[in-house]
Amino acid sequence: MRIPPLPYAGPLAVIASNAVLLVGVFALGWTASALLGVFVLELAAVLFWTAVKIPFAAKRPNNAMGAHRLLGPVQAKRGGIGLLRPLPDVYLRNLPTLAVTVVLLAPVELGAAFLVFALSEPVVTTETTGQILLGGVSVFVGRGVETATHYFRDGGYRDHSPRSVLLIPFKHVFAVGTLIFVAGSFDVTSTAVLALIVGGKVIYDLRAIQVDRDDDKRGIFYRLYGSAETEITPVRIAEPDAEPIVRIRPTRLTRVADALYRGFTYTVTSGVLLLYVIGALLATFAPLRLAAYPLVVILALAALRAGSWFLRYGTLEFRCYEHVLVAYDTWLDEPQQRIERGDVTAVSVNTDLVDRAFGTATVEFERPTGDGSEIQLTVPDPEDVERDDSEGSMTVPHVENPSTVADALGVGWQYERDVGAS
Repeated sequence: MRIPPLPYAGPLAVIASNAVLLVGVFALGWTASALLGVFVLELAAVLFWTAVKIPFAAKRPNNAMGAHRLLGPVQAKRGGIGLLRPLPDVYLRNLPTLAVTVVLLAPVELGAAFLVFALSEPVVTTETTGQILLGGVSVFVGRGVETATHYFRDGGYRDHSPRSVLLIPFKHVFAVGTLIFVAGSFDVTSTAVLALIVGGKVIYDLRAIQVDRDDDKRGIFYRLYGSAETEITPVRIAEPDAEPIVRIRPTRLTRVADALYRGFTYTVTSGVLLLYVIGALLATFAPLRLAAYPLVVILALAALRAGSWFLRYGTLEFRCYEHVLVAYDTWLDEPQQRIERGDVTAVSVNTDLVDRAFGTATVEFERPTGDGSEIQLTVPDPEDVERDDSEGSMTVPHVENPSTVADALGVGWQYERDVGAS
């Protein structure tokens, strides 16, 4: 039985958390130091609940999926994993965004907020510390209730991608920073000015909730960055009901070797190559132990690239039906890509170091793609967004007999034309 939504639980929780600040300023005489300290803790709460939301966001970002060499392969994955009920599925494609948020975004934003707090030369006494903790707990709980009700209980995760979830802390930092900047030109020790800051923040929070829940409202952030409405709802790739004619899957040793090879080649064909130069210079002109630091970073990036590649391709089984080829993820139990005979415009076969080592070849079935020449300064309106998130050409790596795949797909003549001639 579907639980009916509670449309006002989230807004009421946010209002209640802000009411603690109003009471603190008017009734309890909180100082500017206490108020700014609460703002820092609120940013921490926003970032925390954002990190909680990201793994469960069901939509796909409306940008170049899979384009990033390091983490792109994982971002292109389809399908979710049910870890803990009644929570929704966790999507593997969201983990790179979560890692960037936790490792990069959160420390930078919190560091900047704490710097602003420190530059205000706060007077932190035992009483002020208690006020900051009280206000921080209130906003943390308020944001948590809003997350639990609107995002999880009412199914808000279905409307978001990990990228649209990140819009919340971006807007929060801008809004609160603007309030503090404007108030800084006045006497921040004045109760009226402090009340103005808190009142402005309450108005911003309510406006943010209103815009987030109204599909017809699109502000400047939404036009420049995008929103939940401009993200893509994944459509499950159809798989024929019949039994596959041919199943193709490289051996485990081949898949592992391929991932390790991709990890190494990434470090020597990207900006990581600079770390090799730094390590060599340190080994030559400095104590040898210092060369270990860039080496550790190189190994970490190589492992990240190898793991990302294996999660994308190492779990795939290619299933050939009559005139249809499907890339199926046996771990996630989810089709990842599909190509039909009529889609194929050309066939090519390549061999890399792994192919040569294992006596295999990598076959690519090309299909027409857009020229990508249209450039827009803002994100299109939701009704104008391109909703097709299917990938372009399909690559079948490390096949012992590529012609078998081409024949099963029904493009054997194209294989003979494009590959046999060469």
